[in-house]
Amino acid sequence: MNSKYPFFKYITGNSLIHLMNSKMKIIWFLVTFLAIVLINDYLSLLLFILFLTFIMERTKINFMDYLYNVLSFWVIYFIFFIIMFLISIDVNLAIINSVKLILIVILFLILTFTTSLSEIAWGFECAFLKLKKINVPVSKISLRIAMDIKFISTIFEEAKAIRKSMAYRGIPYKNGLSSFKRMIVPVISISYKTSRRMVKVMKLRFYGNKKRTNYHENKISKFDKWLVLIPFVLLYLTIWLGWC
Repeated sequence: MNSKYPFFKYITGNSLIHLMNSKMKIIWFLVTFLAIVLINDYLSLLLFILFLTFIMERTKINFMDYLYNVLSFWVIYFIFFIIMFLISIDVNLAIINSVKLILIVILFLILTFTTSLSEIAWGFECAFLKLKKINVPVSKISLRIAMDIKFISTIFEEAKAIRKSMAYRGIPYKNGLSSFKRMIVPVISISYKTSRRMVKVMKLRFYGNKKRTNYHENKISKFDKWLVLIPFVLLYLTIWLGWC
């Protein structure tokens, strides 16, 4: 993993996407994710490609950051395509589902590039705040979701660091399965410890405490409302075009 390109990490910025209200951004993310999952035709696929391309442009983040991260999963896309084709024996369906997987990766990149870990947790908690009335541990679930997202990026960061360490010590790290066995245990162990440390940091910041205040009290803007409305419209079009 090239250190030049961040992997699912927050990139500081002041774009409209960065400054979105956390709750609205999570709602946008979830509705867009649902709509992508339901895509069943090429026209809907094209609409979402254009929509996410527009969002990527509005984040003011270097397009190469997105491209490098998306291409990093090319093996997974290929394997997923083969599996879908073997299951359905339908090339079109395999292509649509493979492109959907790419769009989901892009969606996660947009979220993680423009939203800090604490804002992701805060956004999920605000989006599902009503569930607290029926004793659902929303704060804990939101924190867990944020930690899982952090865990993904940490795994790749630690893998890169361990690979460099192996190279400095003259240990071969390009021997396929052999190198993977050497790296997998320390990578997962260090990543898990890092995630646990982040949980403690969040607790020290009184995350989940009713009296806790949020530094970024972003108000809901017209842009936020329009951006959340668009995936609802696309969701309707996706269902109408693909399933009617």
